[in-house]
Amino acid sequence: MVSASLILKTTRVLLLFLGVFSSSFAQSADWNQWRGGQRSGVDPESPTLVNALPTKGLKPVWYVSEDDLPTAAASGWSSPVVSGDSVYLYTHKKEALTSVKKLPPLKFPYLPPEKRVGMNEEEYAEYEVNRRNEQETRAKGFRFDEFIYCLDRKNGKLNWANEYSSVYTRFAQSGSPTVMGDKLFVLSAGRTARAVDAQTGETLWTTKIPGDFRDQYLQSSFAVEQELAIVLCGGLYALDVNSGEVVWEYKVETKKNIHCSPVIWHADAGARVICNVAGGMTVCLDLKSGTLVWELESGAGNATPILVGDKLLVYGQSRKSGLACYVLSETTPDELWRFNGAADSGSSPVAVNDLVFVQGDRRLACVDLETGKPKWQTMLDLNRPRYTSLISADEKVFYAFDGLLAFEAGPKYKPFMQAKINREGLLADEKAFRRLLGIDELEKTAEGQIEAEVVLRREFSNGPLVCTTPAIADGFMFVRLKKGIACYDLRE
Repeated sequence: MVSASLILKTTRVLLLFLGVFSSSFAQSADWNQWRGGQRSGVDPESPTLVNALPTKGLKPVWYVSEDDLPTAAASGWSSPVVSGDSVYLYTHKKEALTSVKKLPPLKFPYLPPEKRVGMNEEEYAEYEVNRRNEQETRAKGFRFDEFIYCLDRKNGKLNWANEYSSVYTRFAQSGSPTVMGDKLFVLSAGRTARAVDAQTGETLWTTKIPGDFRDQYLQSSFAVEQELAIVLCGGLYALDVNSGEVVWEYKVETKKNIHCSPVIWHADAGARVICNVAGGMTVCLDLKSGTLVWELESGAGNATPILVGDKLLVYGQSRKSGLACYVLSETTPDELWRFNGAADSGSSPVAVNDLVFVQGDRRLACVDLETGKPKWQTMLDLNRPRYTSLISADEKVFYAFDGLLAFEAGPKYKPFMQAKINREGLLADEKAFRRLLGIDELEKTAEGQIEAEVVLRREFSNGPLVCTTPAIADGFMFVRLKKGIACYDLRE
């Protein structure tokens, strides 16, 4: 006769086995838009995640390389999103026409800020006009296409691809898709809004958003609420999710474009749209009518605003603007504090445990949500990090630039992961890769040291794609790489 204790023990083992077996596949949480389901950069229902990588590193659950999906690599900087059983990725690709001869070197290449030294505003403006003219002429030798990919969440296999003939933009169109219900929304190049069936990839509608277009790139992602899809495209526009018809628009006087994505504030008086617009302004609009509720000179830029309880966080592109916190109100919000220790062209912060974590240039900082006083600051050993945003899960913060940095979401800086990703998608720390590649042995000679540099450079040519941000849901992280896209199981 089998004892009751043995039956109980056997049952527990069986349940544990079934739980482990099924949990790898029974995924429910979503990261269905830029910055996650709540557009906060936080997965609020995350399971417990690892505090360290395995000694030999972590292999991806799946890795789709550029060989498997050629147009998914280095075709714009859209970030992946996750909904239901699928992972979605949008790309904007240019391809040289076969009849075009090799183009001569650029006379007016793009100049990053550090290379504009000695130019005044008028000289740089004239240089930009010449650069745009040259690029438009050269663009005639290329064709431009957009692709939306739907991959199986469990294995990365391609479910469908939506291809759309596109147009030239100065930089690749790169807004991330938004999946709501059975529809996917994306802002395409040329001021074009599109809706696609999330299950089949069929184009449902295409709408030209009013306004002039030459070569502007517009990277905003849709916020969807109450049958309206809202996006920043110069001004703010609300489209009917079923027809694509423009329901309302909020015009912005300045012609300068920024790339902020709107957020929805569920105020007592009704749903509101909050978004940074050009000129350092942040506006709040009534969701249904698009009428202005309030506006403020926040100094904010491309970073997505963050709503935390009754507080609004916005981030600027200069130290003067910095990170600002306002108390939400139906009238113009009062500024609670401003932290001037960081600035970035587009990296969005993240708020966890009454703390705000912000990255700007090579600086990483933590400030108190109530007071704005810094808890800690550190410098990143990275080459010009920018645009990539912080995300959080299980009270941990992740930053994917060059490699993957992870630290505790606490008042002291405690990193527990500083990893790289190699050509095969292996995620591991430096010690693991040095063992794997025999670097210590190579570096024993002068010739070996030179060879070691070559080996490491080749091995780490496939980190996170610059300017993109991973999606994280149910403990699985989906990272767009320079040469593909990979899924990692970070559960403890």
